[in-house]
Amino acid sequence: MENRFQYILLILVVGIFGLSLPALAQEDALVSGDADSIDNEFFSFGVSAGVLNIQDFGSEYTLGANFTFAATEDFFLQFNYLIADAGLSSFEESQGQLIDGDDRKFNHFDLLVGYKLFQAEFFPSEGNAKLSGFYLVGGVGDTDFGGEGSFTYTLGAGYEFALARRFIVRADYRHYIYESNLIAEKENTHNGGFSIGFNYLL
Repeated sequence: MENRFQYILLILVVGIFGLSLPALAQEDALVSGDADSIDNEFFSFGVSAGVLNIQDFGSEYTLGANFTFAATEDFFLQFNYLIADAGLSSFEESQGQLIDGDDRKFNHFDLLVGYKLFQAEFFPSEGNAKLSGFYLVGGVGDTDFGGEGSFTYTLGAGYEFALARRFIVRADYRHYIYESNLIAEKENTHNGGFSIGFNYLL
């Protein structure tokens, strides 16, 4: 399983790096204004907070962080980390706790490829253009929960807009799919999460 995970990550990194070469080699003239800030900066770091529905355990608050590399105007590569504390499952409420301590922490990380499907400008004030966009993401990662480490597929979508030249506001939905033996043997679990975050262009 670990070899497959590493192989897929390698393919993603090589593919995105190949896409980024033309963008990195291109010499663009300096352009002022917020409308170009998202495209002109290659790296950004962000933090987020939201809610995650953990299958069989209910909805919990989450904290997350991400590091994003803009390979081209349309494609980006993103590393994410997410943490949440799980409450009691419906089974545990009637039968007693299955897991305790650190095993109740939902830890997840992934590497995603993103594609900006739509991009547009809006004008909050005259002569002040802001760039916004809607994007799709997909990739793989690992989820550590209930004493299990599970290979995870991640799918999602999001919307972003430039709050200032270097600050971006993001609203994201993520769907995490992995196999678990925690409640039932070899059960495919589906966990959906929504978050609001801020990214800073480095």
